Amino acid sequence: MTWKVLVESAGDQSQKMSSAIYAALHIVLSVLIPAANVLVIVILSKLLKKKRCKSYIFILNLAAADLLVGLMCIMEALDDIFDGDFDRNLFFCLLRLCFTVTPCIGSMLTLLLISLDRYLAVRMPLYYIKIMNSKCVGISLAILWVLSFFVGHIPLITPSLQHNNYTGICGLFYAAKSDYLYILCFVIFLPALVTIVCLHTAVGRIAYVHHRRIQRTRAIGGLPNNHPSHSSHFKAARTVLIVIVCFTLSWGPYYITGIIQATCTSCKLVDLLKDILFVLGEANSLLNPIIYTFSCRDIRSYLYKHIICRRRKVKPQGLALVQFANIGEAAIHEDSTMAQTSGDTGQNLSIFIGNGGYCKSTS
Repeated sequence: MTWKVLVESAGDQSQKMSSAIYAALHIVLSVLIPAANVLVIVILSKLLKKKRCKSYIFILNLAAADLLVGLMCIMEALDDIFDGDFDRNLFFCLLRLCFTVTPCIGSMLTLLLISLDRYLAVRMPLYYIKIMNSKCVGISLAILWVLSFFVGHIPLITPSLQHNNYTGICGLFYAAKSDYLYILCFVIFLPALVTIVCLHTAVGRIAYVHHRRIQRTRAIGGLPNNHPSHSSHFKAARTVLIVIVCFTLSWGPYYITGIIQATCTSCKLVDLLKDILFVLGEANSLLNPIIYTFSCRDIRSYLYKHIICRRRKVKPQGLALVQFANIGEAAIHEDSTMAQTSGDTGQNLSIFIGNGGYCKSTS
């Protein structure tokens, strides 16, 4: 009997420890995700005023979607602090889950649009400006968010997808049925992932063919083959590849484990899905701004010039006074005329060094 009590107490302690770790991760994400994405949004807003680049609009939309994920992480952190007091009602639990899932879907579909934009830019460079005009970009983003909102709020709209025996623990498997996970996985995640991989493969193939043609042309003309524009397509494709890998590693374990739990009734993976794997998926919203900040040359250079360098210039430098006494007129060549006019045989030279340069006075 005592052994059973010890085992139960150890299990409760481990559950409390895992809950504390989960709450700490949510607090960290609720700080880092909004900060990183707000920084990217500010930089891209400044760059869009200088360059009318359609790709920046999609990256800006990705940062906005990830920012919404970060704001929902704040709600998750508050829920952890107050020990789930907000989740006693099924409606409020579903409402919070829908507001969390909707920006995640928006982030996934934005990655799809970015890959499609890169594909059109490489595949049809002459018609790219006509195809990706402001009207087309606006319509595609509107469709993206309407679809994200509809799919994200299906459990709230359709009572048949809601659990009848809600126990007060707010989680996707506790509040919604497994059919909703099938919708998320087979309607959003897998089609988006397969399409992104196919578009990325096509972009890499086209970029490689262009690279070989440029090499062959420059070789015929007797020019060197180390021109920096050769690798522009490869750098863009490399950035998309990094985003795809991070996206797959972040959300893949959650959906794979969810499908296993939905098909296996004897499996006990609900707590793992609710805590660790969902936090891993939310961490993708922190990786996206970091990847684009360090991969995009315009964003990186703007961050360095207008933020890092400006902070270094804020600190004022002192005024230094360097005085040289009894320097003869022969030692100061540029002041020889003044010395001859005044008739002095020795001078005191003072040099003031400040932020604006230096000034010199003689006496």
